[in-house]
Amino acid sequence: MPKTVDAWGIEVGANALKAVHLVSNGEEIDVADYEVMPFKQILATPDIDVDEEVRVKLDEFLSRHTITKSTVLISVPGHMAFARFAKLPPVDPKKVNDIVTFEATQQIPFPMEQVEWDYQIFMQEDSPDVEVGIFAITKDRVGQFLANYRAVGLTPDGLTLSPLAVYNAVAHEMDLGEDSPGVIIMDIGTTSTDVIIVESGAVWLRTLPIGGNNFTEALVRAFKLSFPKAEKLKREAGTSKYAKQLFQAMRPVFADLVQELQRSLGYYQSLNRESNLTQIVGLGSTFRLPGLQKFLKQQLDIDVIRPDTFKKVQIEGHRSADFASHSIELGTAYGLALQGLELERVSANILPRQIIKQRLWRKKQWWIGVAALLMFGATVLAGARLFIDKNLYSSGKTQTAAHINKILERGTKLKDELNNVQGSDPRQRIENLRRILDYRDLWSKVLQDVSMVAASLEPQPATVEADWGNTAGVVRRERKRVYIQSIEVDYVFEGDFSKDVQWDKAAALPAMGSLSFGRRYIGGPDASARRGREREDEKKKQEDVKPPRFKVHMTGTTPYHDAPRMLKQVIVWLRERAERADRPYRILATGDSVASLIPVKSLKSAEENRSKGTEPGRFGARGAGGARSRRG
Repeated sequence: MPKTVDAWGIEVGANALKAVHLVSNGEEIDVADYEVMPFKQILATPDIDVDEEVRVKLDEFLSRHTITKSTVLISVPGHMAFARFAKLPPVDPKKVNDIVTFEATQQIPFPMEQVEWDYQIFMQEDSPDVEVGIFAITKDRVGQFLANYRAVGLTPDGLTLSPLAVYNAVAHEMDLGEDSPGVIIMDIGTTSTDVIIVESGAVWLRTLPIGGNNFTEALVRAFKLSFPKAEKLKREAGTSKYAKQLFQAMRPVFADLVQELQRSLGYYQSLNRESNLTQIVGLGSTFRLPGLQKFLKQQLDIDVIRPDTFKKVQIEGHRSADFASHSIELGTAYGLALQGLELERVSANILPRQIIKQRLWRKKQWWIGVAALLMFGATVLAGARLFIDKNLYSSGKTQTAAHINKILERGTKLKDELNNVQGSDPRQRIENLRRILDYRDLWSKVLQDVSMVAASLEPQPATVEADWGNTAGVVRRERKRVYIQSIEVDYVFEGDFSKDVQWDKAAALPAMGSLSFGRRYIGGPDASARRGREREDEKKKQEDVKPPRFKVHMTGTTPYHDAPRMLKQVIVWLRERAERADRPYRILATGDSVASLIPVKSLKSAEENRSKGTEPGRFGARGAGGARSRRG
């Protein structure tokens, strides 16, 4: 079911303004109104102000009908726009738009920024072939065309090509589909003829440079008449007593039309070898010329029909007969109205994107107003809630402050009582207990560095996943992966634990959780001198004592073929990050080599040597470095 309730299709041709108003009524479509408003003179008449005539006729049309609440579709003649067809290779549907854009760039003979364009995809269910129709018009030309509509205050919802609208009308009336026989649609206009070939669900069209004016000009040349008189004589040719002479004068134009049509059909059949075109459907007021239908049938050997009315729509009242008599020239307007009801087969819209956006915003104005009203209401409610919460916060703050003051007073009182009871200052003992927690994150930092060292080797993602199938996909000798088998730590302190040794806070790591305050000396003047000498001696000894250190032994294996280079990377990484602000230690390396390599086959013997104290070294630091406090 179409979403739009009603739509107007308006065609401004060179001969007349034609319009059809369709209304969707359930499963039926009704013709609510229609108009055929001829111009005083054909717009192709020399020395005529075409724009002025069009605006006068549009203004007259708008004075008769109210169309502001309806969807409005208009069309441009086929000779004003471009229509190109191309076959696309089988591609992912998501990439069709990109390929069509590329194809349009090749097919349209203008820079893409200078045209308005759209496209239609034609596909058959049982065929992988994808055919695209590309339709375009230059921005300058569409701007000039729409200027007449803007001058009378009419902004359309869509703009398409007249031959596409004619196809939509005929396809709707004849139920043309993939299984329908090939049909040729001829819409003979005033200045040109649109040829639309419909076969197997696809469309192909071409505009021929021959129209009703060519027949009029033939009469002008043959009988030396003015253009208006020749046009009148052409329209009355069917009832004129000079019908035979008129037909003879127009016969060369008939022959040219057939020749152009045969050339187009030959080109189409060269592209589609298996085509089978069985019928011609004629539209346009020029098709009323006597003998034209018969002439085409004889020359092309194809059945030619001319629709008498549109059978898929309903129109009631005395105007039904008049509507049927005008159906031959209302094909474009009828197809435009069908597209407005979203019942079209081809929905190409070459209206400028700016105008389309403006129309969409206008349709959304009501929703925007509702949204703005809701937002305003939400803002008012939020302000009221803020005011209430602010008052509650102020009163609650006052009550809480009073409660806190009472607690502080009680705490001060209890502190004074505690000091009186103890009689001594316990802060030093408390400080010693508190310092037990110092450097509690040291080992987590060390383990984090081990992980970072392994990650710095840039192992392949597949080698660190839990899926062994992915890991096996990487050649074993190329796996930049290190497997840490053990981490052992030795605590090293070269001082004497029996003595109180004191380091500066900025120089060393304190003993795990303990804190020393040095010796106290008691005595007279001699003791004082002795005490000074002892202090100097002890200070010198302490300068020679190295702060405590941890020697970290890491043992691991790697399948990588160039293990020495990998080990070198580990050493470089450790040295470059020896001292960092976020670490409670610094990494020391006192020798040229802090690590060594042992083949996997020698690991067992290496472990035996290590137990004997003769191991040459393993992957990691061994006797030549370690982790030491940042302050050390």
